[in-house]
Formats: sequence, structure tokens, C-alpha cells
Amino acid sequence: MIKPNDTSLQRHAIYQMGGVFFALCVLLFSYHTAAARTLIIECLNEPPLKWSSNNKPLGIDVDIMTEVLREMGITDFTFRFVDTGRRLLHNAKQGDSDIVLTLSLNDERARYLLYPDEAHLLLDWRFAIRKEDKNHIRFSDFSDLANLRIGAAAGYSYTQAFWNSGLDIETVARNDLLIPMLLQQRFDAVPVNYLSTVFETIQSGERSRIAFLYPPLRRAAYYNPFSKASDYPDKKQFLNEYDRVIREMRSDGRLLAIFERYLGPDGLDWWQSQYSQ
Repeated sequence: MIKPNDTSLQRHAIYQMGGVFFALCVLLFSYHTAAARTLIIECLNEPPLKWSSNNKPLGIDVDIMTEVLREMGITDFTFRFVDTGRRLLHNAKQGDSDIVLTLSLNDERARYLLYPDEAHLLLDWRFAIRKEDKNHIRFSDFSDLANLRIGAAAGYSYTQAFWNSGLDIETVARNDLLIPMLLQQRFDAVPVNYLSTVFETIQSGERSRIAFLYPPLRRAAYYNPFSKASDYPDKKQFLNEYDRVIREMRSDGRLLAIFERYLGPDGLDWWQSQYSQ
């Protein structure tokens, strides 16, 4: 037999359960509302990694990040281009952006950026030479380049060992002068960003006229880090998933396909130099 007091207790328990359920629904709704906001990915115009054409983002890093987000089921995102590296880093410090494309890792940046474990790119600086010289110019040590005319761009650090090498180095005002002056036979070898030089010479029709010396003068890992100040939810979980997808793309050929999309046959050579050593 149920007593009146027992019925009141049951009603009270039901009300409490309803309140808890309502609170959980509110929390769940709030989380999904936050998670559903647009993910802001900031970057500089740096072909072939990323650039904007007719307000459409293009490039190797754009395609890599787009594929990662597709795999993660994230559809609400935007690529936002800024004019300077200073503005790019300022926005990340303030939490005005969520992800920054294509940054190397250093102690200063690690204070305000969360880096994934996986570097999606290894960017090289290599010596470019004329194609006809590839059988008699080698590079394993700076002494191999003795008696050659070496060009370099003023204001570029390259490596300290390069500047201290004792080579016959002539500086020019701008980096974009180096390849034309190499082809005009004013220099015999010039240090250049391998990836951008391959892309630019493909566009200009000069790719068949140059060759590159290996190993690289310098190689650095590049990442797509997350702003610590960003209020995008579950950043660490995002980066865990990001790392998983990058590893899968590296093993199943999707990364290679993106490189070949922009670099043609050089995409395979570049891939092998990064991941087959």
C-alpha cells in the first residue's frame, strides 16, 4: 500500500530527474553551439603553400588542411589571409584566429601556440644550379663549391656556416633575382627555397633549365599550430585527431597526391627526399 507521503517523494524525485535532464540538455546544446562556430585558419600569401585567387584559397597547405577537416567531419571553417607575419602572430596571441598555417617551432611561439606532434612539411633550402652543370657540381661540403660564383639575397640568414664558409659569395638586393642571374651565368650556384623555386619555375617555363643539389643547405619542420588563446573547444582533442589524420594521409598516398597536384613530377622527388631517407 502506497502512502500519501510516498507519492510526494516520488513526484519530487521525478522533478529532480527532470531538472538534471534539462541541465544536461542545456550543457550539451551550449557545447555544440560553441563547437559549431566557424574555425578561423589564418595564413600569409605564400605560393605554392597557400594563396588567394579570386577570393578562393589555394595551395598545398590549404588542400592538406581541407582534407584533414573533411576527415574530421568539420565543415564550418574559413581561410583568412593577412598581410604580414607580425599581424599573423599577433592575432594568434590574442585568440583572434584559431589555427595558423605553416609555422616552424621555436620557444617563443610555443608560449602562445599549441603545436601538433606531426609536421606536415619539411621545407628545404637547396643550392640551385644550371641543368647543364649537374654532372660536375656536387655538394657534400662547402669546399665542393670552392671556385664557384655563389649568389645570395641580402638579409637572408640561410645558415651561419654558409656565411662563414669562405665561398665567393655576392649578395643581391632581392631573392627573386637569384634564378634569373643564375640562368644568365652571372652565378654558378644560388641558395633558394626549394619548394617555391620549383613551383615558380614550373609557372615560368624554366624548370627544365635548373637542377638542385642534395643534401639541403637547411631543412626545417613546419606545422599548423593552434592558438592557446582561442576559445574553440577541445583544442587538444582536435590536435590528437589532426595528428592521426596526417599520419594516415602520409601512409595512404593522399599527401603525395597533393604535392604532385602542385609540383608535378617534382612532387614525388620531394616526397621521397622527405620520407624515404
